[in-house]
Amino acid sequence: MTTTLVRIRYAGVHDLEQVTAMHRRCSAETLHRRFHVPLPSVPERLVRRLLTSTSGWTLVAEQCGEVVGMACAGPLSDQEVEVGLLVEDAHQGTGVGTRLLRDVASEARTRGYTRLTCLTQPDNDSMLRTVHRAGLDGVQTWSDGLLEVAVPLGSRATGLERPA
Repeated sequence: MTTTLVRIRYAGVHDLEQVTAMHRRCSAETLHRRFHVPLPSVPERLVRRLLTSTSGWTLVAEQCGEVVGMACAGPLSDQEVEVGLLVEDAHQGTGVGTRLLRDVASEARTRGYTRLTCLTQPDNDSMLRTVHRAGLDGVQTWSDGLLEVAVPLGSRATGLERPA
């Protein structure tokens, strides 16, 4: 794995053009893995909603001034936050997703959350590797045909428990 040097920062509506362009550079498979439905493209209004959440937050990963990944965090309760990651195809496997997940988990801890949840397709091994590489300890369960990875935010262990 080659590590990509990136800058992680908070995103806002001022990033609309760059984040929309990043979504356009993603394959249909990558978009399906992120949104769990087939999307030929991501409408600008959805990108705007991801960037301007009033209850959650979004981080972007930049390389050479270009947005190459993002992590969206939204509260499920006072204690739990759900995270969605997207890294454009050309930067997958380079550590961008790991860095985003690690930073969003750290921010969630700072905001008082005690649990982070990621939903993914059962065959999305890259998401499970990302959780592992971020140094997070996740417990996997099945939920409506998706794999739910729940991460207690106080834990720094590196293993994932497999669902029964």
